[in-house]
Amino acid sequence: MGTRKERSEGTIGARIAFRWSGRGTESEQLRIDITQQTSARNMGLLSVWLVLWLSLEAAVLYVWTQEPTAGNAWLGYAIYSAFWAFFAFRIGKVWLWRQRGTEVITVDRRGVFVAMAFGQRGLPDFFAHGAFKGLRRVEENPTQIMRTFEQAFWSMGGETLQFNAGRRTMVFGKQLNDRDADGLLRLLRPAIERLALKVESAGSGA
Repeated sequence: MGTRKERSEGTIGARIAFRWSGRGTESEQLRIDITQQTSARNMGLLSVWLVLWLSLEAAVLYVWTQEPTAGNAWLGYAIYSAFWAFFAFRIGKVWLWRQRGTEVITVDRRGVFVAMAFGQRGLPDFFAHGAFKGLRRVEENPTQIMRTFEQAFWSMGGETLQFNAGRRTMVFGKQLNDRDADGLLRLLRPAIERLALKVESAGSGA
């Protein structure tokens, strides 16, 4: 009876959508999509940042090719280029993540799949039932500078939920507010427990 009270689909806040499929069958599955879009203003700032960073490299490359170099100038340019490329990759990845990124969490009778998907592409991490435990909120510490930085729109961090899988801690639910993170936790916990019990029941009956 308890399973009938669960909504077959719905939303949590503005960014989380969930849907049950195959209810009551061996292929029963809960899929949760967490979109990563940000405000138009923030996207504008990211776009300007990316354009300026690309323009900087274009200007440096132009000067480099127009003027003769001497000594170890090439070494300085190589170091600068490595620095530039690192941050260009980071900025570009965040820009794409805000445009097309989605966290996809899937729960079925096998276990839990967690993926960072760009559009339709994303390789999930799989955790079998019984191989992970301790689904909970990530403890917040506002005094930690890195934790505050991860909550910013130019970062891909800021996860709000976690569980332990052996020596690994899996984190997900990026930059959710407290209300949405708690709602996601209330959705996931009973779903995981119920589907894990069905696996145990099937195993004991075999």
